[in-house]
Amino acid sequence: MSRARTSDDICLPLHIGSKVTIKNYNTFLHHYGSSGYKFRFNLNSDNTTGEVYIIGMTSTAHEDIIIRLQEFFKVPNNGVVDDPPIIVTGQVLHYVPGGTRVETAPDACVLPSVAFVPKPAASTVIPRPPGDKCGNPHARIMCEVAVGQSVGELGRKCLSWMREPYVRAVINIKILEPILNMREPTTGYYYRTMTAKLYRQGMLVQRWDFGNIKKYSGDPITDPPGYNAPNLAAYQITIIGKYLMCNLCIKKSQ
Repeated sequence: MSRARTSDDICLPLHIGSKVTIKNYNTFLHHYGSSGYKFRFNLNSDNTTGEVYIIGMTSTAHEDIIIRLQEFFKVPNNGVVDDPPIIVTGQVLHYVPGGTRVETAPDACVLPSVAFVPKPAASTVIPRPPGDKCGNPHARIMCEVAVGQSVGELGRKCLSWMREPYVRAVINIKILEPILNMREPTTGYYYRTMTAKLYRQGMLVQRWDFGNIKKYSGDPITDPPGYNAPNLAAYQITIIGKYLMCNLCIKKSQ
């Protein structure tokens, strides 16, 4: 299992619970799920208990990216705040695909308004479609952002979301550690690289490497990154006809 280190040199994933029942884990999430930690529940062979791990912790960069993602997804609402057609929110609990009733949450998610898609309890679709933990329409787009969380953990969760047919797309962003003692001369921001991936049902995964320094390079001046200006077509992510631009993380590296 790959391990990641946080800025405080804590090795992740960190095992914090053994033989925890699904019910107790879900209750734990309700009380502590938004306290700055990201958790993983590994189901044991008995299918009733599991091992609990901390796989990530929030940071300023992590939260800034999530907020920016949410703002981009709100653009089609044209400024409507009350009862918008597209609901964009944060860590809404959903059930892990697969029927175990284990709960989990993306960093951000996008779902349709009940004015367009009824709640599962009121749906005429048979069998009844899935919903979130509160019975609202299931999110169609999931967003996952990782700083201390490993690439392996990030990819595992994205692939898990894609097991749910109602999830149309998953976007993830991995923010790599800043290169210490290397700052942009004009802004003072640390140099760091980032990777974005887009998963869509029935399509190949797309990937973009970006940031203010090229991946695996230590020379941003003579070996500049490909992303060096806003609105470059090669660094735009298209989801349902709307553009989500990958320059969203570059300036959060102080």
